[in-house]
Amino acid sequence: MGPQVQEKLRYLFRGKGRCFARPEVNSPRARDENDSPSDTNDTDTDYDTASEGQGYESDEFDRLLTRLQSLEAEEHPSGSADPPDAASKHWSAECEVRDWLKVRGPNYLRDRRKQAPAPAVMECVKVDVFSFDDGPCANVANARPESWLNRQRAARTDASASGRDEPWTFVFQFMNPGPPHVSIALYFRPAGRHAGRSLRDLLDAEGESPFGRALRRFVRGDRKERDARFKMVIALMEAPWALRQTVPRRPVILGKKFALSYHEGADYFAVDLDLSSSKFAERVYRSLKWCSKHSVEEIVLMIEPHTDDELPEAVLGAARLSKVGDETPRRLPPLRTT
Repeated sequence: MGPQVQEKLRYLFRGKGRCFARPEVNSPRARDENDSPSDTNDTDTDYDTASEGQGYESDEFDRLLTRLQSLEAEEHPSGSADPPDAASKHWSAECEVRDWLKVRGPNYLRDRRKQAPAPAVMECVKVDVFSFDDGPCANVANARPESWLNRQRAARTDASASGRDEPWTFVFQFMNPGPPHVSIALYFRPAGRHAGRSLRDLLDAEGESPFGRALRRFVRGDRKERDARFKMVIALMEAPWALRQTVPRRPVILGKKFALSYHEGADYFAVDLDLSSSKFAERVYRSLKWCSKHSVEEIVLMIEPHTDDELPEAVLGAARLSKVGDETPRRLPPLRTT
């Protein structure tokens, strides 16, 4: 996407095309939101970012531009066309998280109060849905050449030649039991003013902010530290009654319920959730797998703050999955070993 196209987009964004209006700090709506009490029984969310006030329009433009560039690269990676992707119509980065989620407020460890979330620090840029007959695929984003991350790497020859750090990608994978073994991998990249940054640049920019501290301690921590912090909330927006009864809308520290594995490289960090590591969860999955085709859910990922200097809590990333059925996954053959 050339500079002229970007300037035209920016012009439209500032004019009639601007659709990301935010209430002014002193507006009645903003005052009403600030004066309303927090519901301590609700689930989590809120974190002040640099997208407040005057910087918000710029951040939202950067977020939109990043998404458009991601789609452009996905359609034209180094001039070669990708195979048809059936998963593209089953996910979205647009979520209604602010309508239902609460996060830990700045004094949560003392008053247990929660507040509405700020925009997620990272944006979902792609979801891969694969299936494997030969067994689950750990670290799918890095291990499989068909993954979105590896296709982005192949398309970034110009950026690599320039010597710039690669954009950082956070990957979360659901590893569902089979056969066939279904992989749902969600890819997130820094959004707003952080768009296109490497992990090093992101941590430098966040410095000693609450989110920066939590992220640094998570990615540099050991397995015990990571397992105790990585949190997910699922909200079923549409779903059969049977599924609603088994998936409550509350935060879960995944490392306490499932076996998580962590993978990292210069340009990515991945968390794999092995659903079969919980026999109860596996039984529920096999019994209610049919519900997925009739369900719409929003998935929110967070790093739980454990100290005052990590509060208020931030939303790491969020994505919406919609009616993922048996026909959705792209079936991949076993990897050839040499």
